[in-house]
Amino acid sequence: MERPIFQPLGTPALELDTPALVVDLDLMEQNIQVVHSVFDDSSAVLRPHVSCHGCPNIARAQVAARNAQGVAVSTVGEAEVFCQAGFDDVFVANQVVTRPKIRRLCALAHSASIAVAVDNSDNLALLSSLAAEAGVTLGLWVELDAGQARCGVAPGSDAVDLARAVVAADNVEFRGLTISEPTSPPSDSDPIAPDIGDLVQPVLETARWLEQTSTPVPGISVASSYDYIQASAIGGITEVQASVYPLGDHQFCLRRRELSRSARILASVLSHPVPHRAVVDAGHKATGPDLGVAFAEGIPGAVAARFSAEHGILDLVGSATARLHPNDKVWLTPYNLSLCVNQYDYFRAVRNGRLEGFWPIASRGRFD
Repeated sequence: MERPIFQPLGTPALELDTPALVVDLDLMEQNIQVVHSVFDDSSAVLRPHVSCHGCPNIARAQVAARNAQGVAVSTVGEAEVFCQAGFDDVFVANQVVTRPKIRRLCALAHSASIAVAVDNSDNLALLSSLAAEAGVTLGLWVELDAGQARCGVAPGSDAVDLARAVVAADNVEFRGLTISEPTSPPSDSDPIAPDIGDLVQPVLETARWLEQTSTPVPGISVASSYDYIQASAIGGITEVQASVYPLGDHQFCLRRRELSRSARILASVLSHPVPHRAVVDAGHKATGPDLGVAFAEGIPGAVAARFSAEHGILDLVGSATARLHPNDKVWLTPYNLSLCVNQYDYFRAVRNGRLEGFWPIASRGRFD
């Protein structure tokens, strides 16, 4: 558990204790405005997927923006955190299959609109039974496998049969069809992802099939963090789940260059033992580099090369060899924000270069 030094509000950002996960509120709010404005001329709304940052303060800024509706999470534990924080429209965009977890979902459904994904009839039967036992109604989205090779029933007749079974079941409400984007996001070497239109087409065809059998499809929810612009323009989609956009990370901004990296790690230089190497106090535990190392920003010639548990090693060339003395500060942009955020309990919220608050990452560790 992180035990930060709670410095006074107004502290200059560069004087924060390090390593620190810092969010620039001006850039964050700009990112939110840019993305939500995409939906001004769309029939779809944006449902923020908040598992990436786990922070109710950030989620409140998202749902307060125009064209937003509810939030999406990945686990029941995250749903509990956000319901406790006052959010009353929560979609657990995942399967929930165990009796204890379903009962926890039902407890939330007494005071909030709770939905969950389903992709098989056995799970449907258990959800229906336990919701009836609790005297609540759960929203169900039938998840299709439209190319993500993860969860999801096959499009076409299998999905039609399951959707009709949901409609007929007690204490559940058919919300519609949902898909997730591919689980392998674009990388430096392969920035091209499958076209979202190709992924959505089998879902739209399944929806038409259901409509032809007198089974209305209330909605189509598409998880698309990278291709929210394209998804918003596809007729038939009613909501788009997007995640990383308020904060950005290197991986995300490879595709979405119109957005800023508003969340970064502030690190202190510990040592500059030889001209071509500097060592900072943000290591593996502070940056979460499992999918890629963080990027040093604002110092030409400084490259984050490798990380041990407590140390980050910067390779230096050119003018950078004469910089970065002990106690100097370095900004690092995480490669993958979700893995980085999971290392912290707080964002240091900064505006105009000064500390405005410590924002709890309230759902950190709530993979239950």
